Amino acid sequence: MINPLVDFLASYGPQPSSNNLYDEFVQKAAERTGCAPLTVDQPLVEELAASFRGPTPVSVILTGTAGDGKTYTARKLLSALAPDAAWENTDKEFAIELTSGRRLRFIKDLSELNEADKDAILPDVLASLDGRGDDLFVICVNDGHLLKFFRDREKSEGCAQLLGKIAIMLRDDQRNGGGFQLINMSRQSHAQLVDAILDAIVNHPGWANCAGCPVLTSEEHRCPIQCNLEVLRPKGGDAMRARLRDMISMAAADGRHLSIRQLILLSVNILLGDKAQGKALLTCAKAKNRANKREYDKTSPFSNAFGDNLSQRERSQYGAFTVLSEFEVGFETNNFFDHLLLFPGESDLEDHAWYGTSIFKTHLDGYRHDPGTNVTAFRREMADQRRRLFFSIDPASDQVRGESRRDPWNLSVFKNGAAYVALVEGLKSGSGMPPPDIRLALFRGLNRMMTGELTTTDDRLWLTEPSGVFLGRDASLLIAHAGRKSVTPTYVTFSQTIGDGRPPVLRIVLGGKEDLHVDLALRPTIFECLMRVAGGALPASFSAECQQDVERFQLRAAAAVRLAMAPQQPAPEQIEMGRDGKLQNKPIELMVADAGGW
Repeated sequence: MINPLVDFLASYGPQPSSNNLYDEFVQKAAERTGCAPLTVDQPLVEELAASFRGPTPVSVILTGTAGDGKTYTARKLLSALAPDAAWENTDKEFAIELTSGRRLRFIKDLSELNEADKDAILPDVLASLDGRGDDLFVICVNDGHLLKFFRDREKSEGCAQLLGKIAIMLRDDQRNGGGFQLINMSRQSHAQLVDAILDAIVNHPGWANCAGCPVLTSEEHRCPIQCNLEVLRPKGGDAMRARLRDMISMAAADGRHLSIRQLILLSVNILLGDKAQGKALLTCAKAKNRANKREYDKTSPFSNAFGDNLSQRERSQYGAFTVLSEFEVGFETNNFFDHLLLFPGESDLEDHAWYGTSIFKTHLDGYRHDPGTNVTAFRREMADQRRRLFFSIDPASDQVRGESRRDPWNLSVFKNGAAYVALVEGLKSGSGMPPPDIRLALFRGLNRMMTGELTTTDDRLWLTEPSGVFLGRDASLLIAHAGRKSVTPTYVTFSQTIGDGRPPVLRIVLGGKEDLHVDLALRPTIFECLMRVAGGALPASFSAECQQDVERFQLRAAAAVRLAMAPQQPAPEQIEMGRDGKLQNKPIELMVADAGGW
């Protein structure tokens, strides 16, 4: 029995023969198989629709890299504004009349227009973006072609000014251009769409075609596609989609954004991935064969998430797998989890009906019987089991709270991943400060990296210049300390820009002057570094990039302190750590005695 939905979903997946790079080819696949295309609610659509229905609509430029959902968003916006409109795939431009009587023109991809057509629409585009035209536009184009469009026409009146304005907006991620909105969809984390994408897949009406298939309900020989659907359905803290959402959000905060297309590709591969030789995705026939032979180690969704069903060369072609692979899930040796896997009699770990002990015991027995022959397969399965546990344990559960070694993030390079998620969620809640334990650890880690001392001070930040930096009299000396806002006009705040994929920010406001501040972007990498240093690790254990981030932060803070204190400059002081591990400052006697310097 064959379900055409499986073949249709494969058109979104990582197949060399598929044309998943283009929206129109997916539309053709839907027509060929008779399956409804995946529909994902994009919050941006309703926001833009409300704007165009309002009294003062402005044109919109949707930019970003391929696969960020520009065309999809434009199509959904058209459907919201004009449900009966039919925008054919071959139409490069489509227009509707709004209720206000103004015409709204959709350009599917500005780069697809020939030069003559671009020249023809230029006056209308310029007038619209300047707020003077009668027509409104929704223009889909990647940022490179957008700049090229205006650069090639700089001699036309208004083009040069608009080119400069758009370049600055792209650089600074500004959205409001006055007479238009510029929405860079590559700067969106899309993590909030993970649930919507997975829901569109697992709740697709086409799964009803599986009714009557003998491997649909079999307990002993269950269809692996159905097994993977059951893994992807739950939404709780111990659900696979919860960890995926956290990873995608963290990757975006570290500057590695995944497009909507990549998220759909990832989701399809989790569902249909097959490590057996041949095509990398399951078909109904292959799924039945895997079920009959109980070869569930070939179809594990937990390894499919990292593209293990693909060759190294194939994986490198897809951003979803290269980004998730950087978490190193499965390859981080962990004594606690590994011991419980190797000695199942002592284990109370979460099991899985198809991808847990039933698979691992076979590989474990084979390795114990003949290590030389079975070591490679055993190591691979060990990695798969670590991944299963990573995706299956809720880091906020009572068990993890009572035993920190159970934290699934210990199975990745981001040991403090749960703390990072808690930091982001705490700031989104509007409290303005992270949980106390995280804040204290961040302060302690920063103080240790800025001073080079193994201090225990965590109630305030001590701002010093980087060690070895020579700036005349102020070399390597204490600049100021930033305490709580209620105590001193120099204080620390935290902020989180919600929904745009940016990292949280630690901000120091100098001298009570809100416009005079210094920010440290708490990307997951620097956050991990600070938390580990706070726990006793040495800064040298991390990349030089983390140290450079802290040093740049120190230099900017030093310069801002001078501005805040001007025209009076306090005498520099030295900083030292007392026997209790706390930092303290005291005058430099030589410099106090001789204000003229050394």
